[in-house]
Amino acid sequence: MAIRFRRRPARAFTLSVVLLSLLAPVAGARDGGADAYIPIAGEGAVLVVDTATDQVHTRIEGVGAHASAVAAGRDGRHLYVQAFNPPLTGPDDIAVIDRASDTVTARIPISGTDGMTEPIADPVRDRVYVFTTRPSIDVIDTASQTLVTSMPLPGIPFAAAIAPDGSQLYTVFADSTAAVFDPETGFQLGERIQIDGSAPFAAAVSPDGSTLYSVNALGDNVSVIDIESWSRTGAIAFAPGSAPVAGAISPDGTRLMVATAGADAVQVIDLASGEITGSIAVDSPMSVGFTADGAKMYVGTAGATPPPLFDRTVAGFDAAAMLQTYLRSNTRSGALLPFDAAQLSPAGAPIPLGSGATSAAFPD
Repeated sequence: MAIRFRRRPARAFTLSVVLLSLLAPVAGARDGGADAYIPIAGEGAVLVVDTATDQVHTRIEGVGAHASAVAAGRDGRHLYVQAFNPPLTGPDDIAVIDRASDTVTARIPISGTDGMTEPIADPVRDRVYVFTTRPSIDVIDTASQTLVTSMPLPGIPFAAAIAPDGSQLYTVFADSTAAVFDPETGFQLGERIQIDGSAPFAAAVSPDGSTLYSVNALGDNVSVIDIESWSRTGAIAFAPGSAPVAGAISPDGTRLMVATAGADAVQVIDLASGEITGSIAVDSPMSVGFTADGAKMYVGTAGATPPPLFDRTVAGFDAAAMLQTYLRSNTRSGALLPFDAAQLSPAGAPIPLGSGATSAAFPD
């Protein structure tokens, strides 16, 4: 299966664009409606999109200079906006949006610079976990809107996920290792294990809680980790230069959709077979996600390839400096592309998002 949205020749992808996957958001459905909240990097705003009409109806200001990701609290009443503020460029805090008024009603200080890893809402507790480069897991109590504890990490986190029953937190680090943590105590459970490749920019857990998937941007693959034995069981490989930067599991739990920015495509992985079974052509996809009801899939696109500021083959890099340079130089407009989640076919016109990195809606 190959669904073409726009045909473009394959090309090598630069690290500067790969870094934009750090800005992929999480969004949810509002009470009485079906809205997606889309952070716009470089503008300090979050756009509210009606997923029934695919129209932007509200713009929320003041969330942070480089708004990068959003997590909806367990009760759905508040959103927690992460703004990537490199050292010395702004406060380390999380903006709280009240969904009843669509305004920022609080700011919660955190212990260190955030932005490398998306915040995660606990499915069973009134908590949101923020992963900092301190490094730590900062725990926000969504009832009191306060930081209640900061749990140290053994390395800088690049991606994270939580078990469907909230029993374990999974973190994939910048040094290409992964570890399991107790969300109550922050204690590491077992040893760190090696993943396949490097720059793990996204992670996802299968709906049955048995498998962890690590999307590795500079490995051009997805690592498959058996959670019960806590061992790597294989890797799903993409073509060289594909640069996978984001991933989301379909609502029915059968497919992993991976945004491969270097291949200008969203790749479809069948989770039962572990094989790539389809491809949706999209210019520089940076994020992918589904509405809460599972009816639509949204893909955030950065459009044409940005200037080749950095070579993706460099051995070491300063992510903060590179991201600041990109945001200063990139003035292209991004867009959010709606698809029918079942058919994986276009389901409407692109939704313009403004400048900065593009984003996709994710479910509650």
